[in-house]
Amino acid sequence: MGGMTLSAAKLLLLAGCEEPFIVFPGGELSGEQSAVPEDWSQLVSIDTVQLETRMDDPYSVNIWAAGAGKDLYVATGEDGTNWTKHIADDPAVRLRSYSNVYALSARLVEEPAERARAAQAFVGKYDLEVDDNWVLEGMIFRLDRR
Repeated sequence: MGGMTLSAAKLLLLAGCEEPFIVFPGGELSGEQSAVPEDWSQLVSIDTVQLETRMDDPYSVNIWAAGAGKDLYVATGEDGTNWTKHIADDPAVRLRSYSNVYALSARLVEEPAERARAAQAFVGKYDLEVDDNWVLEGMIFRLDRR
């Protein structure tokens, strides 16, 4: 393998996969298309889920998600990222939890009371600081049933 170590070769192999890998985005998510749950409390024990945007040229990332009853939220910093740009163009997304894949629609949350509710869900799930909660200042999306 020339100067490449075995570990570097494994990392390159894994990074070339369709699925998101740690911080590297991936393509179309595999899994079983599932009915959307009535309550997202099942996500309490899952740190990271996968979010797929841009259905015509799938782009997927590993991301935190927090449920609050029937509502599910994802968030990022206030400047957004590639996946937030994709949602601005087309709100259709897919989310994978374990092997279940859910067809959803992302909506930017702007109403202050709902933003506070979503931020509190992240505080409870990820043990974030209440007074210094980055979610409250960031872009929050509610993932609705399509």
